[in-house]
Amino acid sequence: MSMQSIKQLFRPVGELKLFDHHALGSLVTKDGSNMPFIVWPDGRPCLLANLYMLALRDRPGRGGQSGLSRKGSKGGTMGDYAAKISQLIRYCFHHNIDFIELNDNGFSNFISSIRTESLRPGSKHKRKSETTVLNVGRVCLDFLSHVGYFYGDNTFVSPTGSIRTTHKTVTIRTRSGKIIKRDFVHHHSLSLSGGRPRTRDPITAQNIDRLREAINSLGKTRHLQMRRHVMISLLEHTGARRSEVANILVSDVQAALAMEFPMLRLETLKRGVGVERTIPITKILLNELKKYIDFPRKKLINKFRKSNDHGFLFVSDQNGSRLNADSITNEISVLKSHAGIKEPICAHMFRHAFITNLFVLLIRRHELENVDDFRRALLDSKKFVAEVMQWTGHQSPDSVERYIHLAFEKVSNYHTTVSSVYMIKAIEVFDQSQEKLLNDLKAGMPVAEYAIELEKLKKLRNEDFEIAKARAA
Repeated sequence: MSMQSIKQLFRPVGELKLFDHHALGSLVTKDGSNMPFIVWPDGRPCLLANLYMLALRDRPGRGGQSGLSRKGSKGGTMGDYAAKISQLIRYCFHHNIDFIELNDNGFSNFISSIRTESLRPGSKHKRKSETTVLNVGRVCLDFLSHVGYFYGDNTFVSPTGSIRTTHKTVTIRTRSGKIIKRDFVHHHSLSLSGGRPRTRDPITAQNIDRLREAINSLGKTRHLQMRRHVMISLLEHTGARRSEVANILVSDVQAALAMEFPMLRLETLKRGVGVERTIPITKILLNELKKYIDFPRKKLINKFRKSNDHGFLFVSDQNGSRLNADSITNEISVLKSHAGIKEPICAHMFRHAFITNLFVLLIRRHELENVDDFRRALLDSKKFVAEVMQWTGHQSPDSVERYIHLAFEKVSNYHTTVSSVYMIKAIEVFDQSQEKLLNDLKAGMPVAEYAIELEKLKKLRNEDFEIAKARAA
């Protein structure tokens, strides 16, 4: 296998059982499924990198769970680590350097090489931001520390080692005034001013409208149009992460349709393996999902997969296979380009908008007057916390701090109080669905079909209103 043939140095393995220990004469194993398997650029397995992955398998992840996340098409958090150290693996391979032979100057040269890498040949734009360089460097230092332990040199990465590092403490002040101190290993080739990545702003309602207009004007197949509208609806009205949307099953939708108070299951990938949450979902949105499942999706599955349906909601136009999280990113990029939108747009900005708007509703519902009131409610009321966490999937009040401020910026001119978040969401979904139906009429939908769909929409709206009243009681 040639060097050029290896573009990505790792791939998640399938089902895998790892040795854990012997107990009472029996072999005890642990799950290693979807762990990244790493190779050199010539295709040979990279032993030290894979031993590092095994070590990460047992490193505490989010929520105190054993092992970093391995979920998703790229291996979750472990895949992110594998991608970062892959850059060091390439560097050492092409410069014929063993990891343990790397010295301080060698590591500095590696950092310089990724810092100066151009986006494309001849371009003045850098491929990586300083924040990205910083994050890659810190993971590579962690990997090289592991290399040192393997060779019995515990000082390989240290203040006096071959790769000279120092321990730094950074103090972060949150918007609430809370002081957080974090310790980390620092190398002089890395910039301390790399800082944290700037959090993207929520997507605007105007840009969502422009994306939907782009869906209609692009034409393509009925399946592709409907799939894109459903994808936008899920991102907009559930606040789900792109990986969560990609992992929705047809059975999840069918289960929600059968509920008196519909709840949609989402597989949460941020906090380790196999973590789920359920979120309230309107019947109007469920009806949109059902129409996609029953018509264009079913037609494609029958064409390409027949009896071998993988069960995932979103399928490819080309071969009926499931769509992954990257496909959602690509779809948003295509629509953004066609809509002529210049500012940044990505799937996660829908989540920012959803949570911000949700907090606006919560502020109005609970008559909260300022940021401190909201924060106090999070600390004092278990019911309030449960409501926030159910909708957002966050585990800590600290993680929603930014959204509180964004919400109060939006709510500054509001004076009315509403009784139910669910009611407002139901109204919002109905209004948007009605607008979409009107656009379909303008685009050529027969009047008789429009009238039928409108009556169906009104019926579902009334059902959602009754559910909202019951939930608020």
